[in-house]
Amino acid sequence: MSNISIIGGGFAGLWAAMSAAAERDQKGISPNDLAITLISNNPDLVMRPRLYEGAKPDMRVPLRPLLDTIQVQFDLANVVGVRSSKNLIDLSELNSGRSLRYDRLILASGSHMPVLPIQGAAHGFSIDTFRRAEKFDQFLEGLSRRDGDLKDVTIAVIGASFTGIELVTELRQRLGAKVKLVLLDQAEEVGAELGANLNPVILNALADCDVDIRLGEKITSVGERSLLFEGGESLPVSAVVFATGLQASPLTSSFRSEKDAAGRLIVNEFLDLEDDAEVFIAGDVAHAMADDDHATFMSCQHATELGRYAGYNAVQSLTGGALRRYRQETYATCLDLGPAGAVFTTGWDREVQKTGANGKSMKRQINQEWIYPPKPEIGAKAIFQTISLT
Repeated sequence: MSNISIIGGGFAGLWAAMSAAAERDQKGISPNDLAITLISNNPDLVMRPRLYEGAKPDMRVPLRPLLDTIQVQFDLANVVGVRSSKNLIDLSELNSGRSLRYDRLILASGSHMPVLPIQGAAHGFSIDTFRRAEKFDQFLEGLSRRDGDLKDVTIAVIGASFTGIELVTELRQRLGAKVKLVLLDQAEEVGAELGANLNPVILNALADCDVDIRLGEKITSVGERSLLFEGGESLPVSAVVFATGLQASPLTSSFRSEKDAAGRLIVNEFLDLEDDAEVFIAGDVAHAMADDDHATFMSCQHATELGRYAGYNAVQSLTGGALRRYRQETYATCLDLGPAGAVFTTGWDREVQKTGANGKSMKRQINQEWIYPPKPEIGAKAIFQTISLT
């Protein structure tokens, strides 16, 4: 029996599993002859792009029912390392460890928001995981139960990029007008990497949401009730929420291949490593070229397609078939702006197509429908038709 092991139960890992199973079925290979195993330390696919809305039950999709439907094995475990020279995955469990051997590996272990090297950063919240978003929700619920005026409440969101913008505008929608909201960043421009077309829309939305913007600010420490800036100024705050960017999973350090500044492994056009053709990389751990000029972003939009190609190519690699070159030339952005609606853009230059209520309708469709995997009850054949690259 041959086997494909997939590390990671996020968008890239799950789509890789579905794609590999679809190609296995297309080739008429029995699961007894080609086993596919997905390994994750979380029993659910978390709708991480939605966590700025708050941690809601429908943002967790159980993995096992879908994997059972497509005859992919599920191993609930924590991966602590990969020994690619021996084709081994090292797992850590409560009281012991074990290793799994693979014939092909798909690394899709995702990303995390690292803690900034700022004194007292542990006092801050984040929405990087479902559990952390729940913890922040509990804080907000405590505010809502308070008696009296909330005008003395200030929430600071650190990071004026995609997640920070969505979070701070959503907080205005959730908390109303009484709470003061501050958006901070060391950069001199809000959402600088989002481009010139989006900037005026974002600034207008932040103004409509009465968000105080402070740019070019370097924070030196975070206290329980204050922020301290490099110049010595102190800002009283009730809570600090970090939304300061992502770093690739530390499992990328198991491989010698070149990495980018975010720790992502630089892959070739087939999503494998030049010095290790038995390993494919997908999702937030992959620095891949979506077209001739643009690298992928750490987003579910790219993770799902990277997963599909990695799953397909892993099966092809094992069975002597032709690998397919990854391409994803169509790109779109939809940024939620809370009570100001949302903005939908197309193309790498992010040309604005929809704003306000029309943009919001598009964002809801993306968040509540498009990013979700197929439902297990539609059956394996229907899932394979949806996912297959063949």
